[in-house]
Amino acid sequence: MPVSTLHESMRNLNAQWDVIRDTILGEFQVKYRRDRYLPRPNAGDMSNENRARYDAYLTRAVFYNVVKRTLGGLVGQVFSREPVIVLPDGMAKLTEDATGLGVSLTQLAKYCSGFTIGFGRTGILTDFPTTSGQISAAEKELYRANLTVYDPKDIINWRWDNVKGRKVKSLVVIQEKYVKSDDGFLITYGKQYRVLRLIDGVYTQLLYRDTDGDRPVETLTPTDAKGNAFEEIPFEFVGAENNDPDPDQPPLYDLATMNIAHYRNSADYEEACYVMGQPTVWFSGLTEQWVKSVLKGKIQLGSWAAIPLPAGAAAGLVQIAPNTLPMEAMKHKEGQMVALGAKLVDPTAVQRTATEASIDQSYETSTLSSSADNVSDAFTRSLRHVARFEGEKFEEGAEGEDGTKKQLIEFELNTQFDLIKLSSNERTALIQEWQGEAISWSELRANLRRGGIATLADELARKEIDDMRATLPPLDGEDDADPANANENDPAKANERPGPANART
Repeated sequence: MPVSTLHESMRNLNAQWDVIRDTILGEFQVKYRRDRYLPRPNAGDMSNENRARYDAYLTRAVFYNVVKRTLGGLVGQVFSREPVIVLPDGMAKLTEDATGLGVSLTQLAKYCSGFTIGFGRTGILTDFPTTSGQISAAEKELYRANLTVYDPKDIINWRWDNVKGRKVKSLVVIQEKYVKSDDGFLITYGKQYRVLRLIDGVYTQLLYRDTDGDRPVETLTPTDAKGNAFEEIPFEFVGAENNDPDPDQPPLYDLATMNIAHYRNSADYEEACYVMGQPTVWFSGLTEQWVKSVLKGKIQLGSWAAIPLPAGAAAGLVQIAPNTLPMEAMKHKEGQMVALGAKLVDPTAVQRTATEASIDQSYETSTLSSSADNVSDAFTRSLRHVARFEGEKFEEGAEGEDGTKKQLIEFELNTQFDLIKLSSNERTALIQEWQGEAISWSELRANLRRGGIATLADELARKEIDDMRATLPPLDGEDDADPANANENDPAKANERPGPANART
């Protein structure tokens, strides 16, 4: 099988992830998809007139982006309080630059949380520069590990094997981009596959490129600070329900499909407003002679004109009633979207993951809480991979047997969400008013403050929310609507990035 082989569970999920991705990108992207989300009336009619009618039908439709707004609010809830980060002194710089590109650990966790809450899937790779063996204290500043969070569509294949009665990751295949050529003005990218696998119990990276078929262009065996190879793959899966390799169902998919359905109703409503919304004058009892001799073949409307009518004739206006069926359907779906958004914060029973404290423990939580816990677990494990590479000693526990304080590695996101302090009815009403723009952000904050929930000043809270929104996946879709570059600018690939900062190219 070729290295580009998709895991069987990816085939159905890719279609769901595309819907979520397109709704996050917003109206421009949804309309760019045309018939995929807004079926063409009289699809069998290929005349120019019908095509022009569809273009107008598409233009008048309104897409109100509930998905992006809800995702931003949910991620904001998780990061309404700063994460708890405990690192050895030698890893302190990681809090400011976790990727080698200047992205802080908190910012990277926000990016990871956006994928987990929105798509129910992502992964974190801890990568290491290639060294000739054990590194000295002086070289430690030059050789730093970094973390990379991947789009779920880029994690295309994986495998677990039983090793001495324990399930371990034996294969992870990641799809990436690499710079194929750069003339100083134009960069062209090619596709490459980073294959992480255990070969005879040793972690090995193999790099394949589209121009070389199934032959790896590079094979590397990363080592730790002491020059020892790794016996496990330092890649952590992250999911909405648990952190095993099998993808979880995307939490925002139902909301995304409802958002698209609302968009279709909007198109029908706007079409009805355009076609039948203008008043239409009607007359009865007029004869041809009256029209020619009295009205002179013309009828003038308005307060400055009078319309003489013969005996028994009548005139009036026809206008569509405001409560049309599409509008009622839109209102119904708006209520459903509010309920779906609130449900992500409601407590439900789920089972925690193998990376958490007890594999059999069932506890009351929500999708949002479970996602935050899973991101915390994955980051904690990834930071321990970093510690091993950089030669930082760490142990769990407060004190050693000799009374000396041990160094800990902890990463914990907030799971005490403001909204769950409200009753179910209050929460639904507040989200409905917020999503419907009936209340402003300041009014929302004021309500939370009166309830003793909000603590930050509005200016500081706004700054933190703006910082969070800048890291949400994937929001860069400006170039997607150029049909001439449809393959190159496909939004499913909009978030393809080169691999880790130290990727061997």
